[in-house]
Amino acid sequence: MFGVEFGYLTNTCVAVLTVILFFYWYSMRNHDFWKNRGVPYIKISPFYWALTEIGKKHLHDIEQERYEKYGKMYGYLEFNRPLLSVADPDLIRDILVKDFQTFNSRRVFVTGNEIFDKMVSVMKGDEDWKRIRSIITPTFTTGKIKKMMSILKDCSNTVVRNFKELSGKGQYIDAKRLYGTYTMDVIASSAFSTKIDSHNDPDNRFVQNASRVFNQKINWRLIVLFMFPFLTKIFKIDFFPGEVMEFFKQITIEIMEERKRTGQTRNDFLQLLMDTAKEVVEEPCAEEKGGDIASNYGVQEDINPHILKSVTSKKLSMNELVSQCVIFFIGGYDTTASTLSFATYFLAVNPEVQGKAREEVDQAIKEADGELTNEGIQKMKYLDNVISETLRMYPPLIRYWKLLKPSY
Repeated sequence: MFGVEFGYLTNTCVAVLTVILFFYWYSMRNHDFWKNRGVPYIKISPFYWALTEIGKKHLHDIEQERYEKYGKMYGYLEFNRPLLSVADPDLIRDILVKDFQTFNSRRVFVTGNEIFDKMVSVMKGDEDWKRIRSIITPTFTTGKIKKMMSILKDCSNTVVRNFKELSGKGQYIDAKRLYGTYTMDVIASSAFSTKIDSHNDPDNRFVQNASRVFNQKINWRLIVLFMFPFLTKIFKIDFFPGEVMEFFKQITIEIMEERKRTGQTRNDFLQLLMDTAKEVVEEPCAEEKGGDIASNYGVQEDINPHILKSVTSKKLSMNELVSQCVIFFIGGYDTTASTLSFATYFLAVNPEVQGKAREEVDQAIKEADGELTNEGIQKMKYLDNVISETLRMYPPLIRYWKLLKPSY
């Protein structure tokens, strides 16, 4: 009996050790990839880096330390995948502009979640990506954004009121929190037709679910997503809580069904997507299948024809529609709040710049008879420079991945 148990234990230990050694070999088989090419590189094991740095340091601090140590270009490994970090403006321009066709694919994240995997920002640049992109592109044209000005004004009035209340009490102002609530209000209203005041009503169920998305910390899920992306699809490891994604899906379905039932419309992101569906339904040659929402957007003057040129199908499933609303929310929340916070700080410590920006805003409002219009905003070149300089000094995104074609 003892011999059987000992044999089982031995076999188990051998199997575990074999797996560990295999993973170590597999992860280190490209260890000299950058060394052989004469590129400065991080010599530590990707596993060691994951255990010692992820979750203990902010990503921007990690990037700053690497920049100071290795320079504007260095290599490193993620599991066994060689990656090159570039911080040289000329090289970045070549990658994004001159050699765009060589670097036109992005890093793909697949989790097995039907909502997350259909977000246009994480999809592979294939036919599905082109199809979805061709449908949502019209919603971001100047004319369509102009229709949502009333939503922006309403939420702006709320954040201004909150600023005044806090300053009137002589309290310190947490600009990031105030702008965060403002951004959440704007996107909730424009993407999900849900009017909230997240600053004064933090217990609202929409606010609670949205907060769970943005309060994600670097954890084992993120490590698996980057180190072993193939495992996330096999085991369906969600990066965002599944119940939160389901909440956004249900609220979107409820709004769509209500609008279809009552015939009411609203100038928001969701309505613009629904309008593309409505046009196809009314088109005699439209092809329709159960559960699909279709679009017959053709090449218009405000849509990039290169995106639409090779697209043959213009259908959008319910999950794909919900995904675009969610990524609209995720992509716009922290980026906008951070940029506005830094811009406010810079304006506060540079009163002469603040004065010029204010004069420009006042002039635009005066020319529009006391109204803040989309046309007036387009004329605010100095304020645009302020935002651009803020983004240059404190970009909200740390990394931007591009994939290189093997033939390059």
